[in-house]
Amino acid sequence: MKRFLPLLFVFLMLLQPVSALNALEKLDQNQTYLCICIRGDATLRNWTPPWNPFNDSSIQKVYVIMPYNETHVWTISYSPSGAKTEKPDQYYSNTPRIPFNITDWNLSKVLKEYQWGVVNYLPNISGKFSAGEWEKGHWNSTIEKWNMIITSNHLKITLHTFTCGGSGECDEYITFECWRERKNITCKWGKPVFKAYPNVPPIGTPPKSSPSREKAVCGLGIIAGLAVLPVLTLLKSRRNALKDD
Repeated sequence: MKRFLPLLFVFLMLLQPVSALNALEKLDQNQTYLCICIRGDATLRNWTPPWNPFNDSSIQKVYVIMPYNETHVWTISYSPSGAKTEKPDQYYSNTPRIPFNITDWNLSKVLKEYQWGVVNYLPNISGKFSAGEWEKGHWNSTIEKWNMIITSNHLKITLHTFTCGGSGECDEYITFECWRERKNITCKWGKPVFKAYPNVPPIGTPPKSSPSREKAVCGLGIIAGLAVLPVLTLLKSRRNALKDD
């Protein structure tokens, strides 16, 4: 039975809908890139991780950054609807500086090691963490969103679960990373991560008033109270007089 489960998982993956966006079809093998980013919504796959992050039904955006000039880079984005936007953007210091071609990466090796982990690693993760306990099956059935970033020497896929529900109070994710040095490529699955952000208020929480505004409001309240006090006293005395009559 245990040997049958991985085969069943692969079979179910193959039954998924045809990809809405094939990232590799949008990339020119001869083009020089600075960074490639692929973003996906795993809810489209019933909370399962993407089987092929380069060509999968959950891909929602493909961003490409290419050299332009000394002060700007050229950015292109693609969406499943066929929309394409391209424009020069200001060159920021955190933009990767080393150009590369997509053929520099042995993507078949990367995909093989990634898919091995989807079948054999993710379903079997278990253990306790700061906010609870991970049960087997959690990491291949709760993925909400994912993204992949490729630079000249680093490829990183991050799978986020729906545990924190986009509240901003915490984040739960796991990574698959590859490093390239010339033709030598090494890949590794990371350990699951749960991060809590206790100082971040939940989404929808109204902003707190600033101390200066609170003081101003309190000051106005005191002044208004002092102004109304004589009127209230006068009304009270008149009511008492009517009762006596």
